[in-house]
Amino acid sequence: MKSLISALVLSAASVLPVSAGIHDFNPSNAAPTPRSTRAQVGQGQCLTTRDQSKVCYVRSSRTNYSISILDVDYPGQPEVAYIDCSTGRWGAYGDLPKATLELYLDDFCTTFG
Repeated sequence: MKSLISALVLSAASVLPVSAGIHDFNPSNAAPTPRSTRAQVGQGQCLTTRDQSKVCYVRSSRTNYSISILDVDYPGQPEVAYIDCSTGRWGAYGDLPKATLELYLDDFCTTFG
């Protein structure tokens, strides 16, 4: 698990820009298109939001995701989160305020799950 967390944090630092904004979140900008598919177990992607925050995720099981967040408003404070999309329950490790985490995680499952 420790290596997965490290990989998520490292991959968040080297993401390619994608058109999606978390703080001004529009799920249609980040959701899979009709020509693409949702991530399978072991797959994921990285996104750079309009405000240059970075989010990477990996699907770890049918309903669970591991997520790395580098929020531009909290530089140098990477956050690692997990979410169970069957229940909506999530947890996180890091120093981001709960309100900021909710901006990222409240619509995560409907967008990516």
